[in-house]
Amino acid sequence: MRTKWICLLLAACMMWACAGDNEQSLVLESEADLSGLRIATQSGSCYDVELSPRTDIELQRYNTLSDAIQALRHGNADVLLNDETALNAYVCREQGIKPLLRGEKAYPTSFMFPKEDTALADAFNATLARLKADGTYDRIIDYWLNDRYIDADTFPRIPMPEQGRPIRVACACATAPLSFMSGDEWYGLEIDLLREFANDQNRPLEIKFYDVTAAIMSLKTRKADLLSGGVFITPERQLEFSFGEPYYDFHSTYFALDSESGNSKSGLAERSKHAVHKNLLAEDRWRFITDGLWETLIISFFAILFGSLLGIVVYRMGESRRRWARSIAKVYNGFIAGIPELVLLLVLLYVVFAKSGLSADVVAIIAFAMCFASGAADIYKTSLAAVPHGQTEAGLALGFTPVQTFFNIIFPQAVKHGLPLYKSLCINILKATSIVGYIAIQDLTRAGDLIRSRTFDALVPLLVVTVLYFLLVWLIAALFNGVSKKQKKVL
Repeated sequence: MRTKWICLLLAACMMWACAGDNEQSLVLESEADLSGLRIATQSGSCYDVELSPRTDIELQRYNTLSDAIQALRHGNADVLLNDETALNAYVCREQGIKPLLRGEKAYPTSFMFPKEDTALADAFNATLARLKADGTYDRIIDYWLNDRYIDADTFPRIPMPEQGRPIRVACACATAPLSFMSGDEWYGLEIDLLREFANDQNRPLEIKFYDVTAAIMSLKTRKADLLSGGVFITPERQLEFSFGEPYYDFHSTYFALDSESGNSKSGLAERSKHAVHKNLLAEDRWRFITDGLWETLIISFFAILFGSLLGIVVYRMGESRRRWARSIAKVYNGFIAGIPELVLLLVLLYVVFAKSGLSADVVAIIAFAMCFASGAADIYKTSLAAVPHGQTEAGLALGFTPVQTFFNIIFPQAVKHGLPLYKSLCINILKATSIVGYIAIQDLTRAGDLIRSRTFDALVPLLVVTVLYFLLVWLIAALFNGVSKKQKKVL
């Protein structure tokens, strides 16, 4: 009987496999054929806006192109919609996808400027006219859009001034061939145009990578002079911002899985070796990880240090005899408890310190120190309340001063009660710093995003970032556990 069921199971598996082999490949002759399909695209893009009114499709919105590609590869979407330039022949071959249909609509693309800053937009237009007149524009377009950069060992770097007030660029795209990082340098079609523009203005470039929403906010609050990243010119955007003349008209393209791709036929060891080389060794991409790790450590350390000190102030105000001080502490704790860290971070950067000139790193430290202080104040209160009041009376009776009583008798016992809670608070603030990429800080998480945007591979970058966060948390826990054991021996 058991053999019979095994045979039936094997037969069913063979029938299922054969059915998969005979499955017809997806064919699109026009955008009308999209009906009933699951379409993955980037959230907030013009493609998102164009397809949103259609009720006959399932539109899936992803934050990054890499996430949309993974959705297609894992079978969560039927079709991927994106710009024709980002997914060239090399990327399609690497990812096992193929173009099915070129979109019907062309999108003029340029750089976006603040509405009131038409002078900078006019200056870019003058640079673009010069590049077209002397043939430089044609050379740039030919190099980047005809995939000549793919086999290049090094990319051309147009020199520009190193002194002067920088042109601050909020870059919402880190994908070749428009704009991407290799080592410590930015390259790409838009970068070459911007370098030529910077030369004409005799000003250096300062490029920071933002999410689309954060990039728009930085432009509105004048923390950036222009926004780049394949920005399509639309009537809605022209109401809020100024644009330079279009430097190119891009078309949308629909992509699907390529059943003919041989990408998955190699062995596991070979694929693993290739993935490690592509994500970490090629173009020294491991440096994104090390730089991001250092940034995470710096922000976490100073947030914990200043947050611990600020927590003492908040605790003392909460225990004060003055009503106004207790009220301030209560409002502060309620405010911090009721607002997400990301919202606090954005409010501080784009509202409170918008015109202060403080760097994003300093604002991030302030934001996380404020969050840490609220939790630390509660820990101080809980820990000290756990020590019987009779301990204080006994210390004073033995002739200790109030200060001596606190540090020699009360404090060691309070640490015993508060150390586990303090350890958890430190670990939580370390993990919370993963959101600083929203304000263009290249921390550990954003380092993984930069690698993914270049390789479109999710596994290796996310695995490396996950392991490093786990090791950091383990080290913090080990440090506090060691302190706790030493304290128990002393007590």
